[in-house]
This record gives sequence, structure tokens and C-alpha cells, in this order.
Amino acid sequence: MGLEPTTYGTTIRHSNQLSYIHHLRLQKYIVFSICTIFLQYFFIFKHFFAYFCIVQYFTNSDGYMEFLRTLALIIVFLALDWLAFKGVRFAFPLFFRRHQQGIHRAFVVQTVFMLAVVGGGAIFQQKVHDYRLVAVYYYFFAAVLMLYGPKMVFLVMLLPDLFFSRKYLKKQSMRHVHSDKLPHRCAKVGIIFGILMFFLMVWGIVYGRHIFRVNRIEIVFSDLPEQFDGFRILQISDLHTGSFFGNYSHFAHLADSIAAAQADLIVCTGDFVNFVADELLPVVPYLAKLEAPCGKLAILGNHDYGAYSKWKTAADSIVHQRALEHNIALTGFELLKNSAVVIEKDSVNRIAIVGVENWGTRKRKKYPRRADIAAATASVSDIPFKILLSHDPTFWQKHIQGKSDIQLTLSGHTHGTQMGIQLGKFKFSPAQIMYPYWAGLYGDNNRYLYVNNGVGVIGFPGRIGMPPEITIFTLKRKSP
Repeated sequence: MGLEPTTYGTTIRHSNQLSYIHHLRLQKYIVFSICTIFLQYFFIFKHFFAYFCIVQYFTNSDGYMEFLRTLALIIVFLALDWLAFKGVRFAFPLFFRRHQQGIHRAFVVQTVFMLAVVGGGAIFQQKVHDYRLVAVYYYFFAAVLMLYGPKMVFLVMLLPDLFFSRKYLKKQSMRHVHSDKLPHRCAKVGIIFGILMFFLMVWGIVYGRHIFRVNRIEIVFSDLPEQFDGFRILQISDLHTGSFFGNYSHFAHLADSIAAAQADLIVCTGDFVNFVADELLPVVPYLAKLEAPCGKLAILGNHDYGAYSKWKTAADSIVHQRALEHNIALTGFELLKNSAVVIEKDSVNRIAIVGVENWGTRKRKKYPRRADIAAATASVSDIPFKILLSHDPTFWQKHIQGKSDIQLTLSGHTHGTQMGIQLGKFKFSPAQIMYPYWAGLYGDNNRYLYVNNGVGVIGFPGRIGMPPEITIFTLKRKSP
């Protein structure tokens, strides 16, 4: 009996120490989790699912900065692994104790795979210049995203549990609290959402990137020539043909959908390829059979200048450019390079289609600034109604909006980051972090910009919530 008070007091002190230590660990874990999730969002979403962090590094002269980005991404992934491991142990202690060895092995295998794909990809893409092998590499990179995306979802859902557990430990500080009894409802929901995200990404790769959405847009203009009332323009963008090697049924389906639309004019707003001109050759038969009464027009995107490949000499780059333009000509598309064409019904009813070369917001090799709107419109300055083709939508923001009389600008480039949500008027995508105008129709004083989500993929070989898009515009004349 004399030992009971001493034993009881020791138990209380030991319990308080355990609770205090657990409480401190929770505080550190919460702070570290928030910081890591923020960094994960920054490096993955802002850089288009790490495409700018990895793929560009291997083909960019700005190698030092790209190396730092890639290294930072690896560090974030490692931190995410560590947090997810700790999170599983915290949220599911019984399961963790029963399967500790298997969980350890699973995390080690995933981490080694991530390092091999992200880090080893540098060596791979520096040594291998075959676009088909690079396209295969995209699937390995997608596997990394499929492993770490669900982990991020799990950690986000785990945060409420961590905060609640912190408060719970404060209330229970005077008695022993076993971690098995702590509430972990949000963590369980996080596991479910993480699993759903994994299978959603699988669906996006297998099916999502092939399910076309046909958007029909009607725009009314007061200054549209009378004979063009009801004129229909079909836009496609960002084909990235090299991402589909061996599975060109995607473009067969695209061609059938375009043919069924029976538009008056077909336009393509750039990015025919990823790296080299040869990527377009297998798709030429599908694009060549497309027909429209007023023809097919196209412009170049940032990927079409060969800046994503390393050339031994400047002459090789020029040869590539000529080869790509030749391949585009084989498709029957007329290429506009700071130039314009006139579509006319008669001497009075005319409209001009103006095409500028790429103009990027970043002053880097991969985002060449070759657009010259003055040169492009010089030959059609007397035509009141103009439609502009510009690959990057920021060109409209910087050089057209409030500065030009061009009525409609058609762009692409953003892809909507190939992942997002579009529900009626509500839309969200990480693309909006980088681009104020990133998808759909935007207007300013009866002057409009439309940003097409594209029909191809790059980096992540799938689409979730941002399906490949065919846009059909019907131009209407406002009744007097």
C-alpha cells in the first residue's frame, strides 16, 4: 500500500511528459506539413506538374536554374514521403504496428522510383533525343505524380486531425492518452480521396485525353460585315503530336469530329510538335483530309521553334524549322508568320485573318518573342474586321486589349494545365496562377479573346476535367 502513491505519482508524471512531448511533436509536424504542402503546390501546379522543373531542364541553356528547380522538387518529394510516412503512423497506429516492415519497404521503393525518374531523367533526356522515348518517359513521370498526388491529398486532409489532436491532448494533459484513441476521421477521408485521385489520374491517361469536348460559341458583333453573319470558324490548338506516338487513333477521331462540324474556316493556333519536325509526319494524313470552304490556317507555338531540343549548330535549328514548316504545308494548313489573309464575299464584305508568331511572357529561349502585330496587319489595315491568331493569350493582354481594333483573338498554349474543374460558369485550374486569361471566352469593350484548351498533352500524358477541345465559333451580326 505504501508504494501506491509513489507509483501513481510516477505514472502521472510520465503521462504528462508523454503528452507534452507528443504535443510538441504535433506542433512541429503541423508547421512542417503546411510548409511542405505549400511548396508541393508551388512546384507541381505552378510549373505545370513539374514539366518546367524537369523536361525543360534537359533541353534548356538555362541549365543552372532548371537544376535548382529539379533539386528543389526532389527535396519537396522527399519531405512529402517523410510526412506521409509519419502521417500513416500517427493516424493509423494499429495498422502501422502490424505492417510496419511492409510499409517501410513500400515507402523506400516509392522513394527510389521517384529519384530514378526525376533525377535519372536528367541523364536520360540529355543522352536520348528520340521523341518517342521521351514520350515513354512521360508515363514514368506520370507514375510519380500518381504516387505523390494522393499523398498530398492525404496530408491536406490530415491537417484537421492534427489540430484537433493538439486540442485533445491539451484537455487530456493530466492523464495518459494512447494515440490509438485519438480521432482520425479526416485522415480516413483523406485516404479515400487519395485513392480516388489515383484512379482519376489513371482514367485521365487512359480515357480522359481522348474524349473530345466540342464547344460552340456564338459571338455578336455590331461591325461584322453583313455577308459574314453566321460565318463559322473551327479552332484547334496544341496538338503536341509527339506525345501520341503509336496511338494516332486520337487524331483520326479528331479529324472525324472536325469533318462533322462542317465549318467555313479551320484554324490551328500552334504547338504542332513537342521537340522535332518528324513528330508531325504520322499525323499528316489525318490533318490533310480536313476541308473547309475558306481554307485552313495555322500559326506556330513556342514548341514549334525547336527550342526544346539541343542542336549541334545554329544551322541544324534552321533546318528543323524549315522541315516543320514543310510538314505543316503537307497537312494543307497555310502558315501565317506575322502575316494575314483576306476572306471576301465581295469588295465590301471582307474580313482579315491575322496570324502572329509566338510571343512569350518569359524572356527565354523557349518562349521566343517573334510576334510583330504591326507587320502582320500592314497589308490589311484597310479592312475593318480582323481576327487574330496568337498562340500565347498574354499577347492579347499586353498588345491588343485596349490598344487595337482587332475584334477577336484566338489563342491556346495553357492546356488548362490538363487538370481542373469546369462546372457551368465556374472553372478552376492551376493555370490561372500563371495566366489571368487561361480558358474560355473573355471580353473587353466588344473585343474578345478565346483560349482553347488544346487537343494534345505534354508532360503529364492525361487530362482530368480539362478535356481536349474543339471550338466552333459562329459570328453573328448585331441587328441595327
